[in-house]
Amino acid sequence: MIGLLVAGALLQAPAAEQGATTVRRPAGGESHLDEEVARIGAQVSLLRHQPFVRLPFAIRVPDAMLRVAAEIRALNVLPRERLEARGRAWSDVGLGDGATPRNLLFALATDLDGIGFDSQGQRLFVGPARLRANDFEPTPERNDPATLLQLTGMRPDAPVLAHLLMHVRQRERSGRDTLEQTTDRMLAATAWAEGEANLVALRTLFSGMQVSTDVMDFLKSPGEVLDGRLLPIALQRTGDIEREFVNFVHVEGYARAAERFRAGGWAALDAAMAERRTTSDLLHPGRAPLSPPEFPAPRAPSEGLRLADEDSLGQQAIAILVSTLTGKESLGLVAAEGWAGDRLRRWEGQDDPGGQGGVTEWLSHWRAPGAESSGSAADPAADFAQAYRRAIEARCPGRKFVGGADSSLTLVSAERIYTLERQGSAVRVLVGPLPAEPEPSPRPASRTPPAPS
Repeated sequence: MIGLLVAGALLQAPAAEQGATTVRRPAGGESHLDEEVARIGAQVSLLRHQPFVRLPFAIRVPDAMLRVAAEIRALNVLPRERLEARGRAWSDVGLGDGATPRNLLFALATDLDGIGFDSQGQRLFVGPARLRANDFEPTPERNDPATLLQLTGMRPDAPVLAHLLMHVRQRERSGRDTLEQTTDRMLAATAWAEGEANLVALRTLFSGMQVSTDVMDFLKSPGEVLDGRLLPIALQRTGDIEREFVNFVHVEGYARAAERFRAGGWAALDAAMAERRTTSDLLHPGRAPLSPPEFPAPRAPSEGLRLADEDSLGQQAIAILVSTLTGKESLGLVAAEGWAGDRLRRWEGQDDPGGQGGVTEWLSHWRAPGAESSGSAADPAADFAQAYRRAIEARCPGRKFVGGADSSLTLVSAERIYTLERQGSAVRVLVGPLPAEPEPSPRPASRTPPAPS
């Protein structure tokens, strides 16, 4: 913890004069990094039709400092206590384990390997392997981007730098980080942000190579060029569930951003990013953006519990949850299709730091039967309830939901109790601890009869 605080102090963005366009490079910086930031920054401004308020300066840092910078960025969005409580909620409902929300947030905060930026967007942190002074030297590998791109006057990492500079510009535009506090909005926001950043990065690449940007129409993923430099290393290192999320953000995000750009240029993409703020909106570009449903104010399910975290999973997370537990991708897609909104609340006791006695409450609303989301007379709430029932039974082999009616079912696992209730278009899942076993009654003391005299 002390090391994190010290590193945090070192990574804080310096104060700069109001209205300045640059900030002074610190002692020990590398002049070629400044030159590259200025050069690629000018290209990004030209391609995106948006000037920077202030270009960041770049500083060479070890890989360990990049990890610390990403961790500080992540924890500025969600404090560690909330992340831990969210992990227990996700584990309860079947979405990975207690570390999954933390791993996902840190992966999104890290973005591309070997390069990053501070939470204020005033410094770029460049790892030892990125933007080296000898980038243009020939290498033995024929397919090495350094050999290919030295003919164009562009460094191999120039598109990567353009990607990061676009994130800095996004930070300037909104005045805040693209990372959000709820899962659904974070996935949607970062998908748009990564899509925009990779559009700019690829246009930088192709313009530098003097190749028509029409070739971008044939790209399904930014990972198809530059040996995968425009995709995060997290796609190779994370677990299955985190990988599904990160793939959605970078691959689906690029596909949707490119689709919008082809349809109407940057103005169309700007409108989509502003209006379509859920994963459902992103996945359904031809449908009007969803209006958020009303949810009751948080109310503790039992006395002595406080609200430790509140989240919204969204359509994409629900599809991943169901498909992962059942092994059936098609079932996950059907289960999540009619999503209209949800709240995932984690309730824990004040004196229960590990959350062993905590309760997870998941409320969700679904579109009415026959709505345009399903395209049929199906009942989305019933579809989700049935799919989620199958998912939890697959997670708890030998255990089944039981109850008097489909609208209220209970499953008792080895560690938790699941209650699944459906009323109309609303579904409620409650996951709590097993009831404490009653203490055995004290046995009466045996009375020894007196010995005969």
